[in-house]
Amino acid sequence: MKNRVAFLNAGEKKVRLSEEDNPEIIGPVDWGLHCHMNLYESYRYPPEDEHNVLCIGMGKLAGSCIPGTHRLTLCFRSPLWEGFFFSTIGGAAYAFKNLGVDYLTLEGKSDEPMIVALKGKRSGIEVKFRTIPMDELVEIYRGSGGEGAYALQKFLVEEFRSWYTERGNPMDFRGLSVGPASLNTNFGGIFSITVKNGELDEGSEDWAARGGPGSVMFKAHGVVGVIFGGTNDWREFPNTDLKDLERADEVFLRLLGKPVMKAASEATVKYRYDESVGSGGTFGVNYFVLRDSTIMFGWRTVNMPKEKRTELYERLVKGHYLSQFDREITAKRYLRPSITMTSPDARPTVRSKVWKNCGEPCPGVCKKIRGRFKKDYEPYEANGPNCGIFDQRAAEMAVYTVDSLGFDAIEFGNVCGWIFECLHEGMLRPEELGLGDVPSFEPDSFDLRDSHKNMGLLVRLAESVAYGENEIARSIGKGTRRAAKELDRKFGERVRGQKFEDLAVYVAFGREGSITPAMYWSPGNFMPIPIQGKYYTFYHSEFREPEEFADLCFMRAVKEMYSENTGLCRFHRGWGEKIIPKLIEEAYGVKVDYEKHNKRILAKIREYNRRAGVDPVFWESERVIDIVSTMAREFADKNEWAKEWWERFCKDKHGAAREYWSRFLKRYEELLESVNEKR
Repeated sequence: MKNRVAFLNAGEKKVRLSEEDNPEIIGPVDWGLHCHMNLYESYRYPPEDEHNVLCIGMGKLAGSCIPGTHRLTLCFRSPLWEGFFFSTIGGAAYAFKNLGVDYLTLEGKSDEPMIVALKGKRSGIEVKFRTIPMDELVEIYRGSGGEGAYALQKFLVEEFRSWYTERGNPMDFRGLSVGPASLNTNFGGIFSITVKNGELDEGSEDWAARGGPGSVMFKAHGVVGVIFGGTNDWREFPNTDLKDLERADEVFLRLLGKPVMKAASEATVKYRYDESVGSGGTFGVNYFVLRDSTIMFGWRTVNMPKEKRTELYERLVKGHYLSQFDREITAKRYLRPSITMTSPDARPTVRSKVWKNCGEPCPGVCKKIRGRFKKDYEPYEANGPNCGIFDQRAAEMAVYTVDSLGFDAIEFGNVCGWIFECLHEGMLRPEELGLGDVPSFEPDSFDLRDSHKNMGLLVRLAESVAYGENEIARSIGKGTRRAAKELDRKFGERVRGQKFEDLAVYVAFGREGSITPAMYWSPGNFMPIPIQGKYYTFYHSEFREPEEFADLCFMRAVKEMYSENTGLCRFHRGWGEKIIPKLIEEAYGVKVDYEKHNKRILAKIREYNRRAGVDPVFWESERVIDIVSTMAREFADKNEWAKEWWERFCKDKHGAAREYWSRFLKRYEELLESVNEKR
């Protein structure tokens, strides 16, 4: 399978097209690794250097009629994690496929903030460059109610709408934009929303945010916006035409015993509406399932007894936060055959409920919308219960602000919960952060009305960090680990028995790198593996012997790569992990051993990280050790090995933690080494 590539040079303001014939490159992660390992050797340079190319690409099933196959994958060296990383945007390949290329590599650096518009035609790619002075950019961010990345996205559409027309008819196109967080922090995300008939399709928005790709786009390349679209829908499937639903149904019936839409619909029940749960979407189903393992008040709940956690869950989450969501978004009385649902609720703040997809036709309709607010579990957890916010109105304003400023919302919410605890403990003072008060962060005395107070403080902190308004805000913008160590040095006299980093929750990597784990109380989210902060691990609440756990985490990573390297939404993994290799063979007549290929990808990522001088680092935070060790406590009455480990943690917590971490890493390294031996 040959690959068409466009190299976009922001410094020279030009686009170069190329065709790459490399059998090892079958997806966007392969292309990203090839660029970073071989073409640009970005491991030799700091993440803010222009050699840290941003590789944007679609999978080999994009252009088909199969739902979930139009996810766009972005690869880069993370300025936060310090190693190779990738993040994805749902539905964005639906417009990207009309550029006429598989992959786009952003190289070079503009001296001024720049917007790039790309239009694919049969004759090639037309391109427009538009520099935008910093003061004008900030004016856009702060104007229109201070909507940051959202405001810039509107600006992009208005600026280039007329260019994306063909004989007077608007083309489908899509924009990528960054907010002020990408200018001043290491965890800026990239915002994207579908454009239909020249207008923003609100509710279909998505983010590539984990690892800080927005920070790379601006700091390494000076680019604040990229727009793409066109008329060159060139993708063909020479063996079996998967653009044809009838042909695709024949393949699915043969491989799965059910047609395409039935397979997709069954696989995405959780994300649409789960009858057995009485809720839908990641928010509704996750909170129903998590119950007392819900993360609250900066992860402090892991050290609470089950009875106390249950009381907090019943009172604050189930009793209010989740019930609000179910009543307003997924209550069965609101269900209709159509996707858009009108509410009989008389309150003026609740006008409509909309279930939408990410911009490609998909029965999952996973996006649960109330007005301008999109509800997903992790952003609403990180900036919700984790920050002492248990009310939908307060959480909506918190998440919307964090998103509009262009943050990775998961990363910011986690760091905010940590800062709130430091304020609560008296280790920081409000005036040092530009805040007017300390948060309400005592679980026993917490009142639901405190949610709005905490929201106000979160909003103010987010603005301060996004614009780098003071010294501590600028430290926070570097990432939790770096900030914790700087605060330890700055306020050493305030540290009595515990350091700032002891309250922080992060996975350490390399000399200064770190990342917020996925927002679940699971040891797998803290293990020493090449990619953390995503689902490339065994992320369910479980406790096993370290070697067995390493096997589980490794195989989960192999399976997750089925989605990422094929541009398949992981919400479709229920069918995708079963038949993706067969679909590629059906489409192109080429056999690929995906399991072996994906294992090689993981080994290459580990090799890249080693060349970059970054390796796993033992847990530095007392809170992280508690998160892992208390999971052994939770399973102590269920199996003998958990009981034995809990007893060891009780006798020597740090010694047992070190042994568990080391044995896990040893086994995981053996699995990676065996990949190269078997080639």
